[in-house]
Amino acid sequence: MFKNIIYISIMFTGILFATTVNTDKDNYSIEESIVVNYAELQGQGHDEWIAIYPKGSSNDFGNILQWKPTNGNNNGSVTFDSRNVGSYEVRVFDHYDFLISKEISVSEVVIEDNANVDTNKDRYTSDEVIVVTYTNLKGEGHDEWIAIYPKASSNDFGNILQWKPTHGNDNGSVTFDSRNVGSYEVRVFDHADFLVSKQIIVNDDAIALTVETTKDTYLRGEEIVAVFENIVVNEGNWIGIYPSGSNNSWENALQWEYIEDGLLAGTQTFNAIPAGDYEVRVFLNNTFDTEASYAFKVENIPLNINVRKNIYNPYELIHVDFQNMRGANGDWIGIFNVAANHAKENAVEWRESKSLVSGELSFLGLAAGTYEARAYFDDIHQKTVTFTVQEQIVNRVLYDDFEDGIDPRWSVYFGRAMTLLNVGVPDGGAAHTERKVFVNGQHSLRTYNSDGLPQSSGYIFDFENPSPTLKFLEIDVKIGVSSHRFAFGVNLRTKFGNRRIEFASWLNHRLPGGIQIIRGPYGNVLEGHRQAFTQDNYLFVHPGPSDYYVGTSYVGNGSNMFVHYKINIEEKLRLMEPDNELLGITAFTTSGGDYDNLALITQ
Repeated sequence: MFKNIIYISIMFTGILFATTVNTDKDNYSIEESIVVNYAELQGQGHDEWIAIYPKGSSNDFGNILQWKPTNGNNNGSVTFDSRNVGSYEVRVFDHYDFLISKEISVSEVVIEDNANVDTNKDRYTSDEVIVVTYTNLKGEGHDEWIAIYPKASSNDFGNILQWKPTHGNDNGSVTFDSRNVGSYEVRVFDHADFLVSKQIIVNDDAIALTVETTKDTYLRGEEIVAVFENIVVNEGNWIGIYPSGSNNSWENALQWEYIEDGLLAGTQTFNAIPAGDYEVRVFLNNTFDTEASYAFKVENIPLNINVRKNIYNPYELIHVDFQNMRGANGDWIGIFNVAANHAKENAVEWRESKSLVSGELSFLGLAAGTYEARAYFDDIHQKTVTFTVQEQIVNRVLYDDFEDGIDPRWSVYFGRAMTLLNVGVPDGGAAHTERKVFVNGQHSLRTYNSDGLPQSSGYIFDFENPSPTLKFLEIDVKIGVSSHRFAFGVNLRTKFGNRRIEFASWLNHRLPGGIQIIRGPYGNVLEGHRQAFTQDNYLFVHPGPSDYYVGTSYVGNGSNMFVHYKINIEEKLRLMEPDNELLGITAFTTSGGDYDNLALITQ
């Protein structure tokens, strides 16, 4: 399983497209043309081309033996001239960038064999001899032999470090001397014709290349994370996912990625795959020889979601728990009316599951009715649970209607003292109309915005310890000169600590000098001012009265009207912090204006 080591992040050097290249044969005679088939190139707009190189040579243009353009085609074939006896590589490029290669050989006569070579170990220390076994050689009458070469060197005799004859045996073994630390290839030949090879490593630490997955069992929809270490530094090292028991042929690879050149250890993340048994396998140097593998499985555990209560009170937060989501960016959960179709825009509210497999989400409270919580993978519906919000007697607490003077819970923390006015509006509670003309004989509170300067006075009303079910603020606010430049707000106790929300008209208008107002998702505020209101637990600037009544005259009918406000404070809080929860509206604050009928209400 996952080991407690520091891994280096992988830079994806593999191409975005799963480019493939193949030839019609692996071994050619000197008279045969070479047909190269390619697929999944990026095509139009890319300068892609294919070339024949001597095996082991660098990608320098001077080493090109012949090249052909792909003419912007994603898939196709090109034919190259026959070549002299030797070992070659067909290489694919996008402009100067190497993409993929395929090895071929050319002999006097095409060799048809199933020769195989193996070693008793993949990694050796510098004091260990190397035992090589071979099978399916041609045997008697063939000049077959085995040699140790430096890795990636050409087949020239001058590169041989040690060689042994097979003495005409089809099957057998030979033993080579120990070697210095490095990377090598064991190669088999019939006279001068290369047949087959096996790579080995000499390392005094003798640390084996390993690969594992972070879990032995993944849930359907989870990404697969492979962890590898002790990679031998090569070009063309790669890692892939295969069905368990399948061979290493290209068509069996479900997903694959190159490992960054020079990377010794790291991780590779693969997309989610269907339920089944799999192996992650590591390959070196563009071969299909498994260097390390690890088995894992994906289980088709069903998704589950549930709401914490079957019956909710109006405007009580809805909590939805989920298990076995895919953990993908496209996973989401929404609250719907029962009759609504599955389009996301039809959700009363929806939220992404934050790429979590299991967790919880909370949603704003609702009016009475029957609803559904639904889970989706991308836009494909997975599961639904139903719940009810039932009618409840409305609880409304009227804190001050000013008919008996000013409540002692009011205080001035700077600026002018408050004044009781002999005009106001009757308390109609939730039955209030949006606008109401004041009448004599009623009373209201005047707080002052001195000298026409915004925020020049400050007043607060302490709600003491209200119930967290009182989520709505109700208040009547007089339209007039002061209402166009004052602010009022609420102090809150929340799950994440104390917060404050402002309702301010004067922040939303064009000021002298042509300063532009910014209209945004959290209200219309002066550029730079929204940042100021995120300090000291200020969360939100909401439009004030004159934003709803722009153009209302300061005199006449406009100046003797009250506007009735009923604001869902938890809704405003969650605009900035979707996971926060209101635990109580602790105070009402203002910097000026005329008020009547201050109340908190459950809905």
